[in-house]
Amino acid sequence: MRALIGSIIKSNELFKFIKNHDKIMVGVSGGKDSTLLFYALTLYAKMMKEKNNWDIKVYGYHVKINFYENKYDDYLKWMSDHGLEVKIIESNVADILKAKAKNNKVICSLCAKMKKAILVKEAKKLKCNKIAMAHHIDDAIETLFLNMIYEGRIATFSPNMYMDRSKMWLIRPFVLVSEKEIIRTKNRLQVPIITNACPNETTTKRTYLKYFLEQNFYENKNFNNCYNNFKNSLINGKQSYLWFNSNKNTNKDFLKIINYGKLSQIKKIKK
Repeated sequence: MRALIGSIIKSNELFKFIKNHDKIMVGVSGGKDSTLLFYALTLYAKMMKEKNNWDIKVYGYHVKINFYENKYDDYLKWMSDHGLEVKIIESNVADILKAKAKNNKVICSLCAKMKKAILVKEAKKLKCNKIAMAHHIDDAIETLFLNMIYEGRIATFSPNMYMDRSKMWLIRPFVLVSEKEIIRTKNRLQVPIITNACPNETTTKRTYLKYFLEQNFYENKNFNNCYNNFKNSLINGKQSYLWFNSNKNTNKDFLKIINYGKLSQIKKIKK
């Protein structure tokens, strides 16, 4: 767990998403990432209490989707053995997703939106100010490529994002953690993860892209350092440069002008 906690410390130095007196709800799916995030944040809170007398509360909540009946006995026993307690929330998410399915496939974005809404509701009951999700650096890299391929923009998720409607911070303390480190820790601690009940698990664009990156880049000897370079490209803000990347051009929709406007309008904006 030292590597995971160390990564949280480093990421918090960069993004300042955990502070004294925070109340943090962790969205625990039952998978390796969120389970270890909950454990790591709990240990981090204890460490900060001993070191700096910080008072950080960490809660673990699991939203039960109910596509299939999962068995929680081994998982909850592991949690208890490690001094953790996760609250399981019943939901009708699966029923809604099935009713709104398109071409017999559930809508992933709708699922994520509903789960987030449930977590926000429960977090407010506990007067939490932050919700922690277990996205790691591999997720960030995949999101970067997905946005370029399918949306024509260079972007990934934010490590620290304020949600205006719910007045809640969404934080990602594992943003500097590699999936390989999570897998190593999961195997070492013998975490009995809950099987993913998502019917789209093996057919999403993200799943395909993950496999593509592994086969064509990460395991390709011609690109020995590409994983670290992909990671560094997200962090290395001083050396990122795009065509219209300047202060006076920030937020200007040049793509719209190129597609629907006139070149004279572009020249005018540049001046």
